[in-house]
Amino acid sequence: MLTKQQRELIIKLKQDGKTQQRIADLLGCSQAAVSKWIFRHKSGRTFETLPRSGRPTKLQQPMLKKLQKKLSIKVKQANKQYCSLNTKELAEVIEEETGKKYSLRHVGRIMHKLGFSLIKPRPRHIRQDPDKIRAFREEFKKNSSRSIWVMSS
Repeated sequence: MLTKQQRELIIKLKQDGKTQQRIADLLGCSQAAVSKWIFRHKSGRTFETLPRSGRPTKLQQPMLKKLQKKLSIKVKQANKQYCSLNTKELAEVIEEETGKKYSLRHVGRIMHKLGFSLIKPRPRHIRQDPDKIRAFREEFKKNSSRSIWVMSS
């Protein structure tokens, strides 16, 4: 996505007589993006990023911040060693907090939006201690088919 300054520069370069392909090469973007912003300028539209189409999210910023705090506390309490919960457990917390039931897929999207990451047991990682790998596998052996979420550092 181009910044507002890049969009303004596109118009300035076009007015200086540069071709769309040359402008694209200078800015490191596609010729289609240059063409789009030149067309928008000609039709009198703004350089600002316009709001996205579609249904707006029901989870606004204040609720997301509140939810992130609550989920962080819940995740830390769940497992002192790995700080993790599965998606179903997180869905229950979100439902309790918001009063709305979300699908597991949507819970995954919410978790990514809040800065959490999905982990799965790996067979081996060169940076990890073999004892930690073994302990991790034993801890999550029963839950290997479920999604496990952790806090991002």
